[in-house]
Amino acid sequence: MATVRIRPRDERPLSEGDGVRSRHGLSFGAHYDPERTSFGALVAHNDDELAAGVAYGAHEHRDVEILAWVVDGTMIHTGPDGVDTPAPAGTLQHLVAGTGWHHDERAARESPAHLVQVWITPGMDDPPPGEPSLTHHRPDLAAGPFVLGLRRPGVTVTVARLAADDAWSPADGEFRHVHVARGALEDASTGDSLEITGSGAVELRASADGAELVVVTTA
Repeated sequence: MATVRIRPRDERPLSEGDGVRSRHGLSFGAHYDPERTSFGALVAHNDDELAAGVAYGAHEHRDVEILAWVVDGTMIHTGPDGVDTPAPAGTLQHLVAGTGWHHDERAARESPAHLVQVWITPGMDDPPPGEPSLTHHRPDLAAGPFVLGLRRPGVTVTVARLAADDAWSPADGEFRHVHVARGALEDASTGDSLEITGSGAVELRASADGAELVVVTTA
């Protein structure tokens, strides 16, 4: 039987400085919480706002999958080859860090950027990290939810856009993390998250303003 816990936006730890404002759904950086280091395969959930032209700063990842859904503005990704790739609002960026990926991300100079980032670690029985890869998806959410299967078996990331008062049930799984990126559900507002533990159908209903959701499912 599924149980649902609401994680309000204002109760999550906040990191702020140098033009970056980030709320953390799980233990992250200076906000270490030994009781919240993961939720299923999810090990980081950051709701980030970057001021116009501001970058995170060059850094490297290894053996992790990172998904970034661009809610507003444009994020510019600079890869290890120095090539800039713009990711406007409505883009899902999928990074498989593999044996190592050195990059930076910044908001375009014209306007701030708002993005939701989720990090997925490999399972104990998964193969060793391979070659890194970077993919950008521009789903047509008006045609229905977009589901992306990850390298880790049984883990998916879904982006869904619900019209006013629409009801929708995310795919089943032992752990389902639902983030309200825009709009609201009946029981959760913009920036809130739902943590659904245990299998079983759960119906989510959008408010009168509709809702845009980012869902991480661990089977």
